Amino acid sequence: MARRRKQDRRASQGARRWGRVALLVLPLLVLGGLGGFAYHYLSQPGRMPVREIEITGEFTWLDQAAIERQVAAAIDGGFLDLDLQKVRDSVLRMPWVDQVSVRRVWPDRLQMHVTEQVPLAYWNQDALVNLDGVVFRPKPLPRLEGLPHLAGSDAMAPQVVAFYLRLHARLLEGPLRVSRVSLDRRNEWRVDFADGMVLLLGREAVEQRERTFLRVYPQLLAQMRERPARVDMRYAHGFAVRWREQDEKQAMRLKAATGDS
Repeated sequence: MARRRKQDRRASQGARRWGRVALLVLPLLVLGGLGGFAYHYLSQPGRMPVREIEITGEFTWLDQAAIERQVAAAIDGGFLDLDLQKVRDSVLRMPWVDQVSVRRVWPDRLQMHVTEQVPLAYWNQDALVNLDGVVFRPKPLPRLEGLPHLAGSDAMAPQVVAFYLRLHARLLEGPLRVSRVSLDRRNEWRVDFADGMVLLLGREAVEQRERTFLRVYPQLLAQMRERPARVDMRYAHGFAVRWREQDEKQAMRLKAATGDS
C-alpha cells in the first residue's frame, strides 16, 4: 500500500509539472501562430506598401529623381516581403553608381545610401575607370579635363590602373606627366607622356625596365640637351632612343628629296 501511495504521489506531481509546462508553452504557441498569421496577412500584395524612399549621398553626375524612379520600378511587393537585393541591384545597374546600401525603416520607408563613381581616367574610347579598376560606361561620356587615358581589355583594367598609379607616384617629383597607358593584346606596355614622348616597355621585366628608364632619363637630358621622342626599353642589355631633332632633320631631308615646298 505504501508503495502504491508513493507511485500515486509521483504521478500526481508529474501531472502538475506537465500542467505548468503546458501553461507556459501554450501562450507561446498561440503568440507564434498569431505572429505568423499577422505576417502572412500583412505581406500580401497591396498591404503595407512602401510609401517613402529616402536617398542620401553626394552626387555630381547622378540625379536623385532618376534613382527614385529606378527604385520604384524595382519594388514588386509590400514593406515586409520586398526583395531588397533586387532593389539594390537595380540601382547598381545605373552607370554612375558605385555602391548601394538599402534597409527597411518601419513602417513604410526605404532608406538608401548611394555612392557615386569617381573617375580616375578614361578607358579605351567609350568608358571611364575608377581607382579600383572598375570600368563603367555612362552615356553620354562626359568631357573631363586633366584625366589620363588608359587602354586594354576590361578584364585587365585593375592591372592597368595599378601600373598607372605606381608610375604616376614615381614621377611626382619630376617633369614628366603620363597622358596615356596602354596594354595591348600581346601584353606589351606603352606609355605616352604629356610632352609627346613615348616609352615602350614590352611585356617582360616591365617594372625593372621602368626603374631603369626613370634612372637614366635625367642623364639623357643632361648629356644630349634634347628631349627624346621615343625610348624603347625592349632590349636585354640596353635601350634605344629616337631624338626629336633627328626626326625633324629626317623630315626636312625627305621634303627636299621629294621636291615638296
